[in-house]
Amino acid sequence: MTESNSAWPTAAEILDVLRFLRRFADLMSNGSNSDNLLRAARMLEAHIDLLKQSRELLGIERARGDASAEARKALEARIGAFEHEILALKSRLAEQQSRNEGIVAEMERRLAEFLQRAEEAEAHLAALQEMPPAIAFGSIAVPLSALRVAKAQFESLAAAFEKSGNIVSQVMCEASASNLERIIQDSGVADDTEDRSQHAA
Repeated sequence: MTESNSAWPTAAEILDVLRFLRRFADLMSNGSNSDNLLRAARMLEAHIDLLKQSRELLGIERARGDASAEARKALEARIGAFEHEILALKSRLAEQQSRNEGIVAEMERRLAEFLQRAEEAEAHLAALQEMPPAIAFGSIAVPLSALRVAKAQFESLAAAFEKSGNIVSQVMCEASASNLERIIQDSGVADDTEDRSQHAA
């Protein structure tokens, strides 16, 4: 971009002034006035050259300034786009972190439920293992130890009724004891218990 200034002389005007100075110096032929005129002409030429160089440098700097301004505008636009993209990424990251926290919380809740169920199952299993062997009597599970106690009681009652002469009660108690003995033997546990008792003896 070049600025025009009406105060600056044109190239033609400068050439006219230089010719005038040289012609006037030739007319004087000698003396200090002629030398001064020639010196003034050389100084004017030097200043004209310097002015041309300055104008060229000014044009170059203006072009560089315009290019820098355009580059700055483009850079500011890119920075604005990057800032917008960063804000969008931060928002997406916050949403993803929120979803991840929700997933982790749900997994921790389910894990706590599974652990609680596992503890309850272990406690139930331990309770079952601590219970004595039992057999299903009808629809009720009766421990074998209770059947053995009942069988022994019927046998004791049968012996007592035999001593007292109550034959009917004696037969009923012996029949009950016999039924209990058969049930214990059918369970398959009585033989093992008796074998362990014999080995221990």
